[in-house]
Amino acid sequence: MEPKFAEIILENRPSWFWRALKQLGVDYVDGVLPRWFRDWRQVEEEKPWDYEPLMRYKQMLEENGLRLVAIEDNPPMDGVRLGIRELKEEELDAVARLIENMGKLGIKIWIYNWMAGILWSRTRTHIQGRGGMYVTGFSIDDIKNAPEPAILKRVGKVTHEDLWRNLKDFLEYIIPIAEQYDVKLAIHPDDPPIPDYRGIPRIMNSVEAFEKLMALVKSEHNGITFCMGNFTLMTDDIANAIRKLKDRIYFVHFRDVQGDKYNFVETLIGEGKTDLVKAAKALLEIDHEWYLRVDHTPTLENDVEFVPGYSYLGRIYSIGYIKGLFTVAIKQRNN
Repeated sequence: MEPKFAEIILENRPSWFWRALKQLGVDYVDGVLPRWFRDWRQVEEEKPWDYEPLMRYKQMLEENGLRLVAIEDNPPMDGVRLGIRELKEEELDAVARLIENMGKLGIKIWIYNWMAGILWSRTRTHIQGRGGMYVTGFSIDDIKNAPEPAILKRVGKVTHEDLWRNLKDFLEYIIPIAEQYDVKLAIHPDDPPIPDYRGIPRIMNSVEAFEKLMALVKSEHNGITFCMGNFTLMTDDIANAIRKLKDRIYFVHFRDVQGDKYNFVETLIGEGKTDLVKAAKALLEIDHEWYLRVDHTPTLENDVEFVPGYSYLGRIYSIGYIKGLFTVAIKQRNN
């Protein structure tokens, strides 16, 4: 099935970039939790995963011609990930409320991750790339003397087996709620996909790990975000990885890298090591609805970025590149 573009929205109000997306033929968006839409006048302050903040966020996007199909964000979850008993119940309740409210509002996909303590990370944000553009990168040597995250003092030693057990418990609790409200879960790989990060184990860092995930709870609502940059660092055969996991791929992050999982830089689409043509052809074999967005682009001359990797011109360039890539892949498939 052909992809639907759903670009990530980071702004808290309408912007010129939203109009640019419409001009580029992008009608769907991937959002974050609307932390700016909480009403402080309430006796109990609203949370961004409550119904009304999500509703206002969705309506604002729709009034600007964009349909919110995914939330790529989560309430606090380290208690769930690490098995911290005094935090776990409240965090599970927040996730359950988020899933319920997404379902009521018709938001189809929740993109989450199992990176405890530290989320996706780059050790360098302004490496000079081709022509002086700025790219982000990671080097394991940069963090060799970094201290363990403070949360480890609270839980002590954590093993990979602990994280797998906690993930299984989480899915067994949340998937029935996701099925009830028809929201697809789509777990994101560890970024970078290394065995541990500053003393905290990582488990979603190989193709085999995602096959194991699919078997933990056998439900079509237990799905995957296929982040190209991470899977390229896991395997030299990106197309084969897509084919192994395609039944559960609901969202794709399209980006490119050079290097290996311990030392890499992010590049413009087409400048990295990924065989994008083979990847596009394999993705077209997915036989259910799926969405795609640009991810982590370099910052070009006179560009603006909210967060390194999310510049405007870099994303506009990448949207055009990816649309052209799939136009060719679809034509070759149909001939």
